[in-house]
Amino acid sequence: MIKPVVATVAVSLAATGIALAAPASAAPSGQTARQTIQQLESEGYKVIQTKVGSGSIDNCTVSAVRPGRPITDLTAAPRGNTVEVVRYTTVYVDLACG
Repeated sequence: MIKPVVATVAVSLAATGIALAAPASAAPSGQTARQTIQQLESEGYKVIQTKVGSGSIDNCTVSAVRPGRPITDLTAAPRGNTVEVVRYTTVYVDLACG
Protein backbone atom coordinates (compact mmCIF):
# COMPACT_ATOMS: atom_id res chain seq x y z
CA MET A 1 0.00 0.00 0.00
CA ILE A 2 2.90 2.38 0.62
CA LYS A 3 4.44 1.96 -2.85
CA PRO A 4 1.44 3.50 -4.68
CA VAL A 5 1.52 6.49 -2.30
CA VAL A 6 5.24 7.07 -2.91
CA ALA A 7 4.65 6.80 -6.64
CA THR A 8 1.81 9.30 -6.30
CA VAL A 9 4.13 11.72 -4.48
CA ALA A 10 6.74 11.36 -7.21
CA VAL A 11 4.17 11.95 -9.95
CA SER A 12 2.64 14.87 -8.06
CA LEU A 13 5.99 16.55 -7.52
CA ALA A 14 6.97 15.98 -11.13
CA ALA A 15 3.65 17.40 -12.34
CA THR A 16 4.19 20.60 -10.36
CA GLY A 17 7.61 21.11 -11.89
CA ILE A 18 9.54 20.08 -8.82
CA ALA A 19 11.81 17.23 -9.78
CA LEU A 20 12.75 14.62 -7.23
CA ALA A 21 16.49 14.74 -6.92
CA ALA A 22 19.31 12.89 -5.31
CA PRO A 23 21.02 15.01 -2.65
CA ALA A 24 23.71 16.13 -5.09
CA SER A 25 21.32 16.99 -7.91
CA ALA A 26 19.95 20.39 -8.76
CA ALA A 27 16.66 21.55 -7.32
CA PRO A 28 13.88 23.63 -8.89
CA SER A 29 15.12 26.75 -10.61
CA GLY A 30 13.43 30.11 -10.79
CA GLN A 31 12.11 29.97 -7.21
CA THR A 32 13.53 31.09 -3.92
CA ALA A 33 13.90 28.58 -1.10
CA ARG A 34 10.94 30.15 0.69
CA GLN A 35 8.77 29.92 -2.44
CA THR A 36 9.66 26.27 -2.97
CA ILE A 37 8.79 25.41 0.64
CA GLN A 38 5.53 27.38 0.51
CA GLN A 39 4.52 25.68 -2.73
CA LEU A 40 5.11 22.22 -1.27
CA GLU A 41 3.20 23.10 1.91
CA SER A 42 0.29 24.49 -0.12
CA GLU A 43 0.13 21.12 -1.89
CA GLY A 44 -0.31 19.39 1.47
CA TYR A 45 3.23 18.16 2.12
CA LYS A 46 4.91 18.42 5.51
CA VAL A 47 8.29 19.92 4.66
CA ILE A 48 11.40 18.90 6.58
CA GLN A 49 14.28 21.29 5.97
CA THR A 50 17.94 20.31 6.08
CA LYS A 51 20.16 23.37 6.16
CA VAL A 52 23.90 23.54 5.49
CA GLY A 53 25.52 26.83 6.44
CA SER A 54 24.27 29.73 8.47
CA GLY A 55 22.06 32.68 7.78
CA SER A 56 18.40 33.25 7.17
CA ILE A 57 16.32 31.31 4.69
CA ASP A 58 16.41 34.37 2.42
CA ASN A 59 20.12 33.64 1.85
CA CYS A 60 19.57 29.96 1.02
CA THR A 61 19.14 28.10 -2.22
CA VAL A 62 17.44 24.75 -2.63
CA SER A 63 20.01 22.09 -3.43
CA ALA A 64 17.58 19.15 -3.54
CA VAL A 65 13.97 18.10 -2.99
CA ARG A 66 13.64 14.48 -1.89
CA PRO A 67 10.53 12.41 -1.21
CA GLY A 68 9.74 11.45 2.35
CA ARG A 69 7.32 8.84 3.55
CA PRO A 70 3.59 8.90 4.08
CA ILE A 71 2.38 9.20 7.68
CA THR A 72 -0.60 6.93 8.19
CA ASP A 73 -3.29 6.06 10.73
CA LEU A 74 -5.21 2.86 11.11
CA THR A 75 -8.95 3.51 10.93
CA ALA A 76 -11.78 1.16 11.81
CA ALA A 77 -13.56 -0.33 8.83
CA PRO A 78 -16.70 -2.47 8.53
CA ARG A 79 -16.73 -6.00 9.93
CA GLY A 80 -13.93 -5.40 12.42
CA ASN A 81 -11.28 -4.67 9.79
CA THR A 82 -8.88 -1.75 9.76
CA VAL A 83 -7.83 0.48 6.89
CA GLU A 84 -4.55 2.37 6.62
CA VAL A 85 -5.26 6.03 5.79
CA VAL A 86 -2.56 8.50 4.73
CA ARG A 87 -2.68 11.61 6.96
CA TYR A 88 0.09 13.44 5.12
CA THR A 89 3.31 12.88 3.22
CA THR A 90 6.68 14.31 4.12
CA VAL A 91 9.16 15.80 1.68
CA TYR A 92 12.76 16.82 2.41
CA VAL A 93 14.14 20.14 1.18
CA ASP A 94 17.92 20.50 1.34
CA LEU A 95 19.08 24.11 1.68
CA ALA A 96 22.53 25.54 1.01
CA CYS A 97 22.90 28.78 2.95
CA GLY A 98 25.69 31.31 2.81
